[in-house]
Amino acid sequence: MKLIINAEDFGLSQSINKGICEGLKQGFITSASLFVNAQHTDEAVKMIKQNNFKNVGIHLNLTYGKPVCKQEEVPHLVESDGSFHYMCSMPFYATYEDVKKELKAQIEKFYSFGITPTHLDYHHYFYSSQEVMQAYLELAKEFSLPVRSMTEKTKQMALDMGIKTTDMFLSDFHESYSGPTEQKLEQITQFLKTKKGTCELMTLPGYIDEFTISQTNYLGRELELKSLKKAFEDGVFDELELVNFSQI
Repeated sequence: MKLIINAEDFGLSQSINKGICEGLKQGFITSASLFVNAQHTDEAVKMIKQNNFKNVGIHLNLTYGKPVCKQEEVPHLVESDGSFHYMCSMPFYATYEDVKKELKAQIEKFYSFGITPTHLDYHHYFYSSQEVMQAYLELAKEFSLPVRSMTEKTKQMALDMGIKTTDMFLSDFHESYSGPTEQKLEQITQFLKTKKGTCELMTLPGYIDEFTISQTNYLGRELELKSLKKAFEDGVFDELELVNFSQI
């Protein structure tokens, strides 16, 4: 089994950038996904270039911060102040036209940084909207990029369009009731050793500072970072092949 340990939210804050960068350099994070519209995106891009990371994809986003497009170009996606509507699922206002325009602008902005993405994934739950998923997959095909698939249905949609995706997706570590611990990673790897193909393990590691607390309500990031590092050092992943999206 090939395992992608993918870290989300690169660019969200300095402390998250620090944690993800450490994980990529040390090998216990094998892939990361970058916000193109966050306040610390530029710092993350510098880290990517300085360390010559070749395993970073695009964290497409319709619910955090402000769009790349002008407010008047995507009126169905924004509040009166120009910020995205905040909802974890894509509600009725997310029209196909506005979504595709904004997502394409985010992809093009990533390329404008002078780096090449390994894949597309997304912030919150794109798969809850047929319109959003359709735009997402069409753009993946246009740019010849692999994608995240969180459900069997969306995986099959991607495969039907000739788009590379993983065989499995697991959020069990991040969403574990007992917390994102090394023991949970041991359980996951025991399960994966019986499977074949490629799996994306979703993670949200990083350090926490005051700015991070102001931007996100998920504060288990340091425990995720610590657990991933300890599991890597203890050989928990040794019977799996650690890869990134360019290797699926």
